[in-house]
Amino acid sequence: MWFYPILLMLLVLGLAGGIFLGGVYTLVLMPLVVIALVSVLGYAMWARSQSAAGTGAESGPSPGRPLPHQRRREPAHVTAPPERLVDARRQQQ
Repeated sequence: MWFYPILLMLLVLGLAGGIFLGGVYTLVLMPLVVIALVSVLGYAMWARSQSAAGTGAESGPSPGRPLPHQRRREPAHVTAPPERLVDARRQQQ
């Protein structure tokens, strides 16, 4: 997931700021790391619950029945020879 490298970078910067730099780095980066950790854990738990709920009869193999047959529809734009188009325009005038 693309979020993990950003979380790791924030964690390293937060620890470095807390140990070596202090002040603003600790006040800004550590809450961001905590918010990111909580959101990642919440998303992971939600995703697992969704995948566990989807393992019912719907996610099994197909029953082997063929797909319903539908007739091909005519395309919306039918090409006509230029003579017919000229005749149609003359009739509209």
